Amino acid sequence: MSAFDYDVIVIGSGAAGLSAAIEAAETGASVMVVEADDHLGGATRNSTGVVYAADTKTQAEAGVEDSADALYDYVLVLNQYAVRPDLIRMYADRSSGMVDWLTSLGCEFPANMLVHSDVSGVERGHTSKTFGLGISDVLINRAGVLGVETALGTRVDGLLMEDGRTVGIRSGETELRAPCVVIATGGFGNSPEMLAKWFPSAAYHGERTWAVHRDAPFILGDGITLGESVDAQITGYDRGLIQPTPCFDSRYVEAFLPPWIVAVNESGKRFMAEWDSYAVCGYLINEQPGRRCWAIFDRKTMVENGDDLSYADPYNSGLATSSWEEITIEREVEKGVVHKADTIREVAAMAGLDADAVEETIRVYNRDIEEFGEDRVFRKDGNGRPLSPVKEAPFYAVEVRPAIIGFTAAGLDVNADMQVLDTRGKVIEGLYAAGETLGCFHGKRYAGGGTSIGSAVIFGRHAGTVAGEQALAARSSEPAA
Repeated sequence: MSAFDYDVIVIGSGAAGLSAAIEAAETGASVMVVEADDHLGGATRNSTGVVYAADTKTQAEAGVEDSADALYDYVLVLNQYAVRPDLIRMYADRSSGMVDWLTSLGCEFPANMLVHSDVSGVERGHTSKTFGLGISDVLINRAGVLGVETALGTRVDGLLMEDGRTVGIRSGETELRAPCVVIATGGFGNSPEMLAKWFPSAAYHGERTWAVHRDAPFILGDGITLGESVDAQITGYDRGLIQPTPCFDSRYVEAFLPPWIVAVNESGKRFMAEWDSYAVCGYLINEQPGRRCWAIFDRKTMVENGDDLSYADPYNSGLATSSWEEITIEREVEKGVVHKADTIREVAAMAGLDADAVEETIRVYNRDIEEFGEDRVFRKDGNGRPLSPVKEAPFYAVEVRPAIIGFTAAGLDVNADMQVLDTRGKVIEGLYAAGETLGCFHGKRYAGGGTSIGSAVIFGRHAGTVAGEQALAARSSEPAA
């Protein structure tokens, strides 16, 4: 009788965990997926379902020319080469195949849902027709067909180790043994303690901070905790995606500021194109004094544009919500959260800003819009609408914080075969990782929308294949009963 219950145990059932389970099962390995929640799918099922890829059939259908080399170069340059070239190269080379694989499982990526999800100018964001739920559903179905077993409501609190290698997991009083374990537990956006330790830029905003995957309650950093218990290297300190919000209502998942506002820092000066991609906007705000900014606008512009949510929904998901509508703004004025006044100078002073500087900033902005019809300083795009000057009272000032966590990027270090490394850089035999629990893939700048799910699928598949093959090799070397 085998000393193991399964060949491969996967911890977590998001895109990374299910992809790993599928590929491990494809090798012929017996696989168990353990999930802390009461359903499969992890954070992926609640996402917009975008994957980031180059040189795909979808792009070709849309007439977009792209290549794996272009994607690779873009990510390296964006991060000033402070990323792992081997992992970026793997991602770039396998991204097209990742889309093909998901398509073969039943996921659709229509050409008319292809979007710009980075700052390269190339449409690389492949939106699933049925969004994140569609991706998770096809993965769940495929895992079921392959006979992958699942255990829900099972939070892993320990790894079993023998002679320096991983041989299983522990959940409470229950132990399951396997020669290979894949950690795919996601990030830690729902853990204030983990945020304080590993993502202080997000934790800085205190109670205003919350994560988009709050509906996946076990995104608590279990991968880091499990890794630390076996001396795994944790990397990616203070990295992740933070998105701007006026912090009015945590029901609103916002990634973009409206194009019709003017954002100024504490010095009263602009520092970005206000409708910059969420891949960079939060970082730009976080680099300002006090890690915040203020949105300045007038009532006329708000009323004329407040009902247009297209800026907030570039992926055409129909799921966009916004805090920037008149009824919400006026409610926050009554609460004293939003400042309102009859002059730019007065509203700036109410917000504690340099009134002279804000007046000059707005003067220059208005001049460029009225005389030249464009933002000549930051080249802001109006999202299909002409930009409007900010000049008719009353005026508003809204504090904006980069406080919504899109994902966390600190986590386990791995080699190119997704094997977890210890603090000396040595492989922890039998232990693999993929997905948001990795700390060695994302750099200081988010490459673009879809790299989170895309990397989960690509590296999850690779982890599953390697783990499955290693487990079968271990099984074949066991002495006969």
